[in-house]
Amino acid sequence: MHEETRQQRQAQRRAYELLGQLIERGERENLPVITWVLASANTQAILTGDCEAADPIQRQADFEAWKKSLGAEAWPNGIRSEAGIRLSASTVDPSEEVTITLSAFIANDEM
Repeated sequence: MHEETRQQRQAQRRAYELLGQLIERGERENLPVITWVLASANTQAILTGDCEAADPIQRQADFEAWKKSLGAEAWPNGIRSEAGIRLSASTVDPSEEVTITLSAFIANDEM
């Protein structure tokens, strides 16, 4: 097995373990359930939490709750496009060396 492949698998394992910790944290802190996606590029693992509630006000509240809990830094004013605004925040978990990103999309017709 190539060294890069081994390191990428280790990064994915760290992210997987962190995901379990985040789900437990959500239960402890009564945080909303959001969709989590695990990805990796080379030796860097990334967990992305997507806030996808049907109601845009709830979607934004879910984003804010997780952002506050994680101490994540948000892009000021979100990322705007013709379709709407994407709220985005990120942090790095120092113990697991995993980047955690949060995202919520609010369409123009929902504002």
